[in-house]
Amino acid sequence: MPLAIRNNSLMQEAIRLAADGEIGNSDAIALLQIPHRPEEIKEVLSRFGKQLTREARSKLTLAAFVPLPEDVDNQRYEPIFDRYPITGKTYTTATGTTVLNEVQYYNGQMVQLYGGCSNVALVSKTLGGSGYKPLTMTQADGHEDAIVQFWSHQLTDTSLRPYNAMFIIVAAVPDDAPARESSFKADANGASSVLSMFDGCIDPATGAYENRARLWYVRLLDSTQVAIDVGRERMGTDKRPGTIELAHEGDRLRFSIKNGDRRAVATIKLIPTGDPAAFLPELAQAAATAGIAFRTLPPGTEYVYPGVARIGMGPVATWQWRTDVVPRFQSVRPDTVVFDPSSEEGRMLIDWGFRPAVLGYIPNVRGVVTGVPEDAAPRPRRVRIEAPRATVLFRPAHR
Repeated sequence: MPLAIRNNSLMQEAIRLAADGEIGNSDAIALLQIPHRPEEIKEVLSRFGKQLTREARSKLTLAAFVPLPEDVDNQRYEPIFDRYPITGKTYTTATGTTVLNEVQYYNGQMVQLYGGCSNVALVSKTLGGSGYKPLTMTQADGHEDAIVQFWSHQLTDTSLRPYNAMFIIVAAVPDDAPARESSFKADANGASSVLSMFDGCIDPATGAYENRARLWYVRLLDSTQVAIDVGRERMGTDKRPGTIELAHEGDRLRFSIKNGDRRAVATIKLIPTGDPAAFLPELAQAAATAGIAFRTLPPGTEYVYPGVARIGMGPVATWQWRTDVVPRFQSVRPDTVVFDPSSEEGRMLIDWGFRPAVLGYIPNVRGVVTGVPEDAAPRPRRVRIEAPRATVLFRPAHR
C-alpha cells in the first residue's frame, strides 16, 4: 500500500483525490484499501457526492452499507458490477430491514444438478395457469422428460449480506411455443438437460448471451430472513426458511440441505473437476443430436437468464439473472445425491421423478438480478411473451 495512503485518513485522501474535480473508479478502489468504518465512507459520499463517477459511487455505497466480509476473496470490482452499479436507493422489507435496492452476488460456491423428470404432467401442474409449460426432451424410447435443475449454494458476499440458498427450477417456455421450441431430442449420453442453458441468442452489439428458455423458480430455501423477505416481496419467489451447510472433506464437498422444519431435503457429495473443458465433448454431442447450435463463448461473456416465479397461484413475476461465469460440468455419479422424502421439497422432486444426470460446480459464483420492481410490494404483472429478435445468431438450427 502506498505510504501516503497508509498515513492519511480516509477523508484526507478523498480530499486529495477530489482536487482535480472528480473521484473516479480507481480512486474509489484506492480509498477502500484504507482501513475504515462504514460511517467514514458515508461521510465521503455525503461530501463528494457530485464529484463521484457512477462506478465510484457504486463501490463506496456498497462498502458503506455492506462491508466486505473477512476472509472472502473480493470480487466486487469485476466488470459486471460496473455495468449494473449500486445506486444508493434502498428498500425496506415488511419486517423493517432496510437493504440496498439492487440484488447482487459477489462470491460463493454453487453446485447445480441438471436432469429430467419423468412425471411431466405433475411438473406441468406446478406451472399451471402461469403462461408457461416445462421444456421437455424426448428420449430414444419416445417418452418425454421435463427439464429440471436443483441448485445449492453458499453465498459468502452479497448485497443482502452472506446467506445460503437452495433452488428448485424448471426450464420453461411459453404455453403457446411451437413444438420445435417446446421439446428436443435427447442424446443417450445424458448431457441433454444442460442444453436448456445454452440455447439462446447473442446480441452482436454487446456480446451478451440471452437464454431462450426461462428459469421457473418453483421453491427456494434461504438461511436468512432478509433474503426470504426480499425474494417474496420483490421477486415473487416462493422463498422459505432453510439451512444449507457446506463441509469440506479433503477434496470432497458435501452440501446438506434442510427446510425450515429441520427436515432433510437433500445431501450432495462431489469432488469437483478441475478441468472446465472436460465435459464439452458430451455437450457438443448432445447439441448435435438435438439440432441445437452450440459453441463456447469467450471468457467474460455476460449470460442473461430470464426468470419467472409466483407464490402459490399468485401473480407471475419476471426478472433476469445475469452472470459472467459458467459451471464446470461433470457426470453425476450414482452416490452424488440423495433426496429425502421426509421434507416437502425432497418429496416434490421424488414425485416428479427427478433423475440428475449432470453436475455443474461454480467455485466463485457471482451475478446481478435486474428487472425487479423498486416499489415496496410486488406488482401483478402479465406474462410477457417476446417476439424473436431480428439479431438472433445463436439459435437451434432445427428441432
